[in-house]
Amino acid sequence: MKAFNLILGLLLTVSTFAQEEIIIIDKSELKGYKRQKPEREIKLNDNTRVIKFAPLSMFAGEINFGFERQLSIKGSLDLEFGPTISEIGLGDVDNHYWNSLGLNTQRESGLGFLLGASYRYYPLDETEALNRFYVAPVLKYRLYNFRVSEISGLLDDLEGSEQQLNFYFNFGYQLWVSNSFSLDFYTGMGIGYQEIFDGYATTQWNDVTQQNENIWVTDLSSGARYVFNMGLKVGIGYK
Repeated sequence: MKAFNLILGLLLTVSTFAQEEIIIIDKSELKGYKRQKPEREIKLNDNTRVIKFAPLSMFAGEINFGFERQLSIKGSLDLEFGPTISEIGLGDVDNHYWNSLGLNTQRESGLGFLLGASYRYYPLDETEALNRFYVAPVLKYRLYNFRVSEISGLLDDLEGSEQQLNFYFNFGYQLWVSNSFSLDFYTGMGIGYQEIFDGYATTQWNDVTQQNENIWVTDLSSGARYVFNMGLKVGIGYK
């Protein structure tokens, strides 16, 4: 009887294990199987306005402030304004003039201004205006004023100027480091028109007075040119 109970118990145990199913899936046989990659989180923002400053523009003699406002889901208006200071920065050259009679002149810095406007379009999906990659046509006017002086003091100073009207097509990327702080990188190229009023001092013979006279010789030059644009703006955003 004990032997019969032992055999019955073994049969029940084997029957229980036999009912368990083991499923093996060969992924190589599954069509269209792809391993899912975690999606990169895109930094979004709820700001509709940004106040900006372009620190690198100081190398070009600009103190450049900006303001960007969202106009639509994908578009915004970006403005630039501020003073300019001539005879400093990367555009500064040695503006001294001499002639054979000993008169020489030099330029001195003066204050001007800049104005600029652009429409920015943000084409990427899953983002709105003021965020990530954008393209922008830009129209910008700059006025640099300067004073031309004769070093010996024989003549009164001459007021000179340099005017620039430039059109750029910019490519840029506005990155939000935090909810209210952005970094705006941009570069582009275009065409521009430049007009310069300048002069130098010299001495010439006056047939009426029969004497040498010190005079200013002025020059107005203008023309078109290719222009390049690159920089960085830091911004503070708000609703």
